[in-house]
Amino acid sequence: MKLVFGVVADSRVYPDFPGTSSAVLSEAVVGPKGLVNILETQLGLTGPIRSEAVRIAAYTSKLLAALKDRPSAFYKASFDRDAWATAELLLKWRDDLVLSGWSRSPVGSSRIDDLAAVEAVPTDLPPGFADRLTTLLVALKVKPTLDVAEIYLVEDRGNLPDHNRKLLDALADCGVAIAQMPTRQPASSNSDLAIASQFLTQAQTNAMSGDGSFVMVHADTALLAAEAVAEWLAADTEAALNDTVIVVPDGDTALLDQALKARSLPALGQSAMSPWRGALQVLPLAFGIAWRPFNPKPLLDLLLLPRPPIGRIAARNLAYALSKEPGTGGAAWTEAWDRTEATEKERQKDDPDVDALVAKKMARWRDWMTVGQHDRKTGIPAAAAKTIATRVAHWAIQTDSGENDPLLLSVAGAATALVDAIDVLGVDPLPALLVERMIEQVLAEGAENPDHIAQSGGLRSVRHPGALWSTASRVIWWNFIGPGERVKSPTDPWSSSEVKALGNAGCKLATPAETARRISQAYENVVFRAKDCLMLVRPALSGSDETTSHPLAHQLAPVLKLSGNKVTWHAERLLENTSVTLAKRNLVRQLAAPASLPKPNKAWTLPPSAVAKVKDHLASPTGLERLVDCQMRWLLGNVLRLSAGRFAEIPNTNQLLGNLAHEIASKVFVPGAVLDETKMTAEVGRLFDEMVDAIAAPLNQPENAGELIHARAHVPGSLAHLGDFLRKRNLEVVGTELDRSADLGDLKIAGRLDMLVKDGAGKLGVIDLKWSHSASSRQKEITEGRAIQLAAYGAMADTGTGGTRDGAYYMLNQRRFIGQKGSLVSDEDIEVDKDLSQTWLDLVATWKVWRDTALSGTAIAGGIDGDPQPPAGIAIPPDNDPCKYCDYTSLCRIGSKDI
Repeated sequence: MKLVFGVVADSRVYPDFPGTSSAVLSEAVVGPKGLVNILETQLGLTGPIRSEAVRIAAYTSKLLAALKDRPSAFYKASFDRDAWATAELLLKWRDDLVLSGWSRSPVGSSRIDDLAAVEAVPTDLPPGFADRLTTLLVALKVKPTLDVAEIYLVEDRGNLPDHNRKLLDALADCGVAIAQMPTRQPASSNSDLAIASQFLTQAQTNAMSGDGSFVMVHADTALLAAEAVAEWLAADTEAALNDTVIVVPDGDTALLDQALKARSLPALGQSAMSPWRGALQVLPLAFGIAWRPFNPKPLLDLLLLPRPPIGRIAARNLAYALSKEPGTGGAAWTEAWDRTEATEKERQKDDPDVDALVAKKMARWRDWMTVGQHDRKTGIPAAAAKTIATRVAHWAIQTDSGENDPLLLSVAGAATALVDAIDVLGVDPLPALLVERMIEQVLAEGAENPDHIAQSGGLRSVRHPGALWSTASRVIWWNFIGPGERVKSPTDPWSSSEVKALGNAGCKLATPAETARRISQAYENVVFRAKDCLMLVRPALSGSDETTSHPLAHQLAPVLKLSGNKVTWHAERLLENTSVTLAKRNLVRQLAAPASLPKPNKAWTLPPSAVAKVKDHLASPTGLERLVDCQMRWLLGNVLRLSAGRFAEIPNTNQLLGNLAHEIASKVFVPGAVLDETKMTAEVGRLFDEMVDAIAAPLNQPENAGELIHARAHVPGSLAHLGDFLRKRNLEVVGTELDRSADLGDLKIAGRLDMLVKDGAGKLGVIDLKWSHSASSRQKEITEGRAIQLAAYGAMADTGTGGTRDGAYYMLNQRRFIGQKGSLVSDEDIEVDKDLSQTWLDLVATWKVWRDTALSGTAIAGGIDGDPQPPAGIAIPPDNDPCKYCDYTSLCRIGSKDI
């Protein structure tokens, strides 16, 4: 077997394999991990590879045991605060020491001796790469026969990390030929690329001529940089794509691939590893909903995932319920489950065992929705944590169904690793912080985007400049920006005395200078591996942040400064000229005619289908309020039911308090005489905590503690004030949350009344409960005769006798009844321009005008000035700012009025 060895060759490399196509079975390009794997297999040293989370769990257990004998160990304070994070860091230090030759024994330095004491704890630690390499070096001492004839080194042997050199020396003792491949060979021609390579090797500073072999591409944005690269690649033949390599340090080619696809070029399909992929979030969210006090936000996030762990219809129903009443004990949540069960039974109605099948499915889904069982401080029992993780793993495997989806397999692997880590850790119960740390660890590697797929073609990409182990005709370094790799070495956490003690014990730590030299030579590698053209592409912005120069650019600065603008090419030239030259290729672009932006349109023609919906429309008080301000908004939102398309979201605290007060009021103000003050106070207090958990769970979160304390006193006080008012006026409750409808000929209306009361003579009054920071807007409505909702509720209160009943807003936060002077349910003498009866009559007249306009096939956007003018006969004009809360301004195009 012949191998090519490179420090970064464990990931994607170029060329893909050495030798000819007839000999690749016995040749390979490997990095340190790949070489160790091959040797372990040949020597029979293979064994199960445990996840890093399991190793950290085992090391946490060892640290805990070691502290019993060394209670003053240097890591104790940190370990007591965050055991997992401490174990993770110390394990990293330990592995670096072992990799550098530490024998795991005391060296006479307190911190390292503390770690040696941890090694002495008999608890097993699953081997990491450093342990495997150490075992392999011991096995090679007997000079076994290996099926490896030659190893060719990509980097200079003297520049390799010490542990790699030790392994190569051991292999050489076993008869393996170690050969050095050519490195840092300057080009012999007089091209710009040759000048750059000669400067790096011989410090010759010559000016470049701009022959296109070495180009620095600058762009204001990454988008324009991608356009420039794609244009350059498309400007030559398809055959020219062969032997072209793109270096992508961040591993993400999504933006570049879009530009390539637009020109019918193959996509590179590389995606950065991320722990935030949708399916990966199932694991942390499944635990996030388990803690008490229950936070509905993680549950909503779980339900809104692209692939939720329960059926999509069920997830949508529950998400809507949660956004309406954020809790799992309210009516909305119960109705969502009932609706979901009915839907499932309808879908499987032809199955003879439909009831049993649906019951099983619903039970499984309800397991996922079990929330708020475990206190964050006390922790979760290990068995319960394993149950949740196992449920996630089973879901991922079942969802994958043998398709080998890498994302779902990553979820299953992470969940399984978490179960193993919990077993190895041996802590019970598990505090919330520890669980979250463990989840972060098992998801640390993340996953690539499974929908980002490479396409067949001549282009190749690598993630590291050192992965070019042989020459390529053309090399493009995409996103050539700083700061580059951090110069970090194993000496970082250790003092000079500790480094000396380790050295005396045979543990040689790499110096920062050695690390920096290796990183620098990996950067320089692209200059020596490019044969015909090297293009370094730097956008000025990365997202919204300004980029910095790459270290290689700083290194080449003397040559670049001497060359001036001859080797610098600005991507903005693509936007200025129809033909430009970049690296010997002519890029031809056509000037596109600018398109006019859509203009605001006040009048719209309705199709017959929309007109038909107007005829049968059932109005609502809220819809009529919209109609007064803008007919088009009413048509789009209330008649045509055009959704704004927003994700479900948890209401803010103000909305939560209003919902909570409404719900409690509906339960304590039962039909009949109002409860006396003592009974009402007791009942409200009992209901408050119950209803908070059921429909306003976010108020239990620590960040809302102030609002909860305020609400715990204010809501009962406001409802007690309401009860006191009703008793003083000798008013009885007819009902709360009453559904009412009225058929007034052409106008059919339906709505829900917060509260309906009556006096001893049977006179009715409507009370509309409101919770807001200010009562001024409601008082203005009453004064100006624009209390549209209140007038509509009054008209629906008792359609049997006709007329409009008295009404008032009860402002829960301010404890004020706002209604017109002389109203049955108002305690403020507010002079009004017109009473509710006249407001209702004006509203009906206004509705008729706008309805007839819609039936004629016309819709008018109320917020746009100009013609056509609103039709005659409108009794209630629009508000001064009708577009303030509208979701449809992009449709009527009012947003483009100033463009």
